[in-house]
Amino acid sequence: MRYSGMLILNLFFIVFPVSGQSNSVGSVSEGDLYLNFRNTNFVKNNEYSNPIIEGYTLIGYFIQPEIVYRPSKKTGLRLGAHLLSYSGTNKFSLVKPVFSTSWHFSEKTRFTVGSLPGSNEHKMFDPHFNKERIYNAFSEDGLQLMSLNDHFFSDTWLSWENYIFKGDNEREIFTAGESFRYTSSEISGLFTLEIPVQVQFKHFGGQISDYPEHVETYLNFAAGAKISIAVNETKSVTAGFESLLFSANCLTDNAPSGIRNGYAGWYKLFCSFRKAGIEAGYWNSHDYYAPNGNFIFGSVSDHLENLVISDRKLITGSINIRLPYSDFFEFYFGFDGYYDINLNRFDNAMTLHLKLDKLIKIVAINK
Repeated sequence: MRYSGMLILNLFFIVFPVSGQSNSVGSVSEGDLYLNFRNTNFVKNNEYSNPIIEGYTLIGYFIQPEIVYRPSKKTGLRLGAHLLSYSGTNKFSLVKPVFSTSWHFSEKTRFTVGSLPGSNEHKMFDPHFNKERIYNAFSEDGLQLMSLNDHFFSDTWLSWENYIFKGDNEREIFTAGESFRYTSSEISGLFTLEIPVQVQFKHFGGQISDYPEHVETYLNFAAGAKISIAVNETKSVTAGFESLLFSANCLTDNAPSGIRNGYAGWYKLFCSFRKAGIEAGYWNSHDYYAPNGNFIFGSVSDHLENLVISDRKLITGSINIRLPYSDFFEFYFGFDGYYDINLNRFDNAMTLHLKLDKLIKIVAINK
């Protein structure tokens, strides 16, 4: 399977004459056929050693070649495959088809059914939607309504993660969410204001399943404000403050951890200089649990049964460097540190990736 996938990809380049373009909706001409090639090579080393979460390393790559066709101004089709491989396994750990149909209400708003653009497109916060899902859970399937302009971002989606048939002994699993962000124009020539609001449902259930456990449904909510100030006249250096509030709720009475409701606050100072950024923050939570989130922030252990640490206090910090080339290639390095005040210990994570997202014209059908 590994070599057949690479062979098909090579045939695309051999058979068809190609020309490169950036990957944007506006660059896809009506009636033309394209190849969209996505690839991320990654290393995510989590040096965790505490009762809440064990350390582990993600190292590998995924490729996602797609044929893209826009039969009309309002519609778009994508057909391809997502192939994920972890280094040292000598195989693809995930091979799945990719197909979607999109209805473009405008160049700023589209509705998609089928395979979604990628988990990172939701722009969710790490505590309730783990940012490393860009590596191990990039490909999603479901429904999405996305809208983006200079001031508003809205992403409403449903990701169906496990489908069941009658009599199956496993649960159906899906996630639904809304990620909204308002960004102001510059206020008084001094600063800009961002207002994010995020809602996420996670459901484990299925009436037709023979799975012995009861239905579980979780609701996570986040909202806050971010103020960014340009430090110099060229606006290449910015600094500011971000305040985020989180809530976590189990809507059923049978959460395995015994936690029904929780909350958290995350308060951060940040500074960015051209392609680099630094953050320092304080995380304070009580009985916080998000099934899709980064467990380093939570109260429920991912490896010790029935262990709950209700109150968490973390000093957080991060450094990142993001070097784009043109509009289709990116080098990224990041370091995240977490000092647990109550446990008196320091954990950290290092991330390195090379990402390619290139749209290539194969045939000009409308010429």
